[in-house]
Amino acid sequence: MNVHRLHVLWLIVFLLFVALLLRLSWVQLGEGEKFSKMADQNNYKQIPVVAPRGRIYDTNGNLVVGNRSLFSAIYLETDEGKKEKLQTAKNLAQTLEMPVKDVLEKMDVGLDVKGNTVPRNQPPYYPKKIKDRLTKKEVVKLSEKPSDYKGVNVFLEPLREYRKDTFAVQTIGYVRPFAGAKTSLERYKKAGEKSDNGGYLDWESVGVDGIEYSFQNQLRGQNGYKVVRVNSTGKPIEVIKEVKPLPGNDLVLTLDETMQLETEAFIEKQLRWLRNEAPGRHRAPYARNAYAVAMEVKTGKIRSMVSYPDYDPNIWNGKVSSKDYQRLTYTMRNGTIMEAPYDARYAQNPEKEHKRHPFSVLPLGSTFKPMMSLMALNEGLIGPHSVFQDPGTYYYAPATPPVRNSGNHNYGLLNVQKALQKSANTFFAWNANKWYREEGKKSLKKFKDYTHQFGLGVPTQVPLKGEQDGTEDYLSIADHYSPMGAMVLGSFGQAQRYTTMQLAQYTATLANDGKRMKPLLVETVKNYKGKVIKTFEPEVLNRAKIDPIHFQTVKEGMVKVTQPGGTASRLFRSLPFQVAAKTGTSEQDIPGRGRVENSVFIAFAPAKDPEIAVAVVVPEGGYGGIAAGPIAEKMIKLYYQEYMKK
Repeated sequence: MNVHRLHVLWLIVFLLFVALLLRLSWVQLGEGEKFSKMADQNNYKQIPVVAPRGRIYDTNGNLVVGNRSLFSAIYLETDEGKKEKLQTAKNLAQTLEMPVKDVLEKMDVGLDVKGNTVPRNQPPYYPKKIKDRLTKKEVVKLSEKPSDYKGVNVFLEPLREYRKDTFAVQTIGYVRPFAGAKTSLERYKKAGEKSDNGGYLDWESVGVDGIEYSFQNQLRGQNGYKVVRVNSTGKPIEVIKEVKPLPGNDLVLTLDETMQLETEAFIEKQLRWLRNEAPGRHRAPYARNAYAVAMEVKTGKIRSMVSYPDYDPNIWNGKVSSKDYQRLTYTMRNGTIMEAPYDARYAQNPEKEHKRHPFSVLPLGSTFKPMMSLMALNEGLIGPHSVFQDPGTYYYAPATPPVRNSGNHNYGLLNVQKALQKSANTFFAWNANKWYREEGKKSLKKFKDYTHQFGLGVPTQVPLKGEQDGTEDYLSIADHYSPMGAMVLGSFGQAQRYTTMQLAQYTATLANDGKRMKPLLVETVKNYKGKVIKTFEPEVLNRAKIDPIHFQTVKEGMVKVTQPGGTASRLFRSLPFQVAAKTGTSEQDIPGRGRVENSVFIAFAPAKDPEIAVAVVVPEGGYGGIAAGPIAEKMIKLYYQEYMKK
């Protein structure tokens, strides 16, 4: 029995030795490669390869934004000591003409210029970009003596390249390195919270404004990488694995190159004429800004979109000094969708001067009168043939300032169409007063609801960051002063402020019999091989609750504006069709300056079957038909030549 137990014990011991031998063999043979790689992992580096961003084209396939290759210096940290790394930084500083402090910050090796230890921003194995856009001379120097620049490698990378003709600069937007964007933009802050930066590289370009930002996910490509074996100086000597980057998708815009560039050029010329050559009372010495939008009535496609003045977006490809940025503050905001300041770059005291002028979002003036006409007709306040004896000076309430027509004119008997033709403030004030007296504050709510149906006071949903929905001053006037006064002032556009994009959408909705279209800036998305992967179709946002018969009445009144006796009778004469329009000269009180006059103009054409709607705003431009009107005329002529004339 004891012998049997002894045999069992020996068998157990034998089996344990066999298991141990098998385990040792597995470690050596099965996982040996893994541990071998771990042992010499410092000899291998993964180098990211940035994917080119998608290109941007106009509606006809003309390149608007592209890429070009550039050389960049990338640092792959070596196992050298502090002294050697400091020397490498000094060598780089001399060759690349950079301060040693800046080079060390880029290298991120945990050292300052005195060799003291400082916190790192990234792990040691993470590649660091020292400088991009290297000159040929710099590339040669870095390549000739690699021992002086241990760990530094030169690679090709894509650089965003914008046109030099300032094509729709603020609408296109610009890019900046992810490292900077993630500190200020919520989208990239969220990406930066992830351990892998959401897949972003610190030096990867990301959209910061305009289309570059709104369509970031389409334009951004898929980064690639190379796994390389490096020598003791950090130089790659063998590519172990390579995954090529996948370029981002291309965008085809709705913007038309000819319409955009010629409108930009015309605006610059028109503003110069207003400041220096316009006759007598039409001289506008402070007319330095203009905003214009041309939108297709039936599709919502934006064919031109100008925020003037503009700037060269290629400035963002380099280091922007504080002086550069100060100048950019007067030009970089897209004034067609948000408040943009007066161009005070040329003033002796720009900071003080820009406060003395209106911003781009301002009262729309008499261009609101077609809207007021529709509301009055739909509410039964008037009929198409109702008449009003113009008193020239209209008192809507005791002890209140009266409403007067421009130039104190008295237009006699007025119906709604003649009131539009002559732009009679008294007629529309009379309607507003009548409405308020019948329904009280309920009329204010209706007033707001109607205007919202046309895109006034609500976002247009244009696909751009930062769009503002305007300011409905008549509501605060009603709450704090006089509801009746609020209605009267609002009736001819003096108690509400809207963006130029809102005015364009409103005009297109008028032309489209109350059908409000979403503004489109991108037609299609294509992959880098040219295959269409997404198309943006016209989208109806809402239909105005107004009897369709009233639109015809108002349109006929707007046509009379461009006919003999109208406020824009000198415009559109050379076109083979009638144009419906409305001039606007809005008054605005500026602290420290007093009252200024802004030029506003809306139009659509052809009047009988509208295809294009335009809106133009020229702050401090004066009379609507003189400053903004010719710009609107130019835009409609360009559309006719590009899309209608066969």
